[in-house]
Amino acid sequence: MRSITAIVAALVITACGGSDAAPLKELQRAKAGALNVVLLASGESLPQGKSNFVVEFRDDGGNLVDAGTVKVGATMPMAGMAPMLGDCNVTPTSTKGRYDVASDLGMSGTWRLQISWDGPPGKGSVSMPGSVR
Repeated sequence: MRSITAIVAALVITACGGSDAAPLKELQRAKAGALNVVLLASGESLPQGKSNFVVEFRDDGGNLVDAGTVKVGATMPMAGMAPMLGDCNVTPTSTKGRYDVASDLGMSGTWRLQISWDGPPGKGSVSMPGSVR
């Protein structure tokens, strides 16, 4: 009976993401019409180099909203030269309104994130700062 309980407990922990999953923290939020675009990461900032973060789309009631096709661009202004470009690849998750972003932001500092979407709530975009450390 103990082994069955242990197996069930292990399955529940695995299904819930286990204890290794870091909770996401809201870093930025921007309003665009009826949508709130929320930038989430596991730390206090976006990590430098290759990493991941999350973008969510929420209505005014806080409910997740499917934004359709989402793109994220990242630039860092550089005094006297062209801006540095970051790499961001967006993948929808199994949760509607939540998108994983695989990024490569090569330098610490403040990056400008341009987030655009085209889907059920319409077409739109927001720009927000993203602190990278």
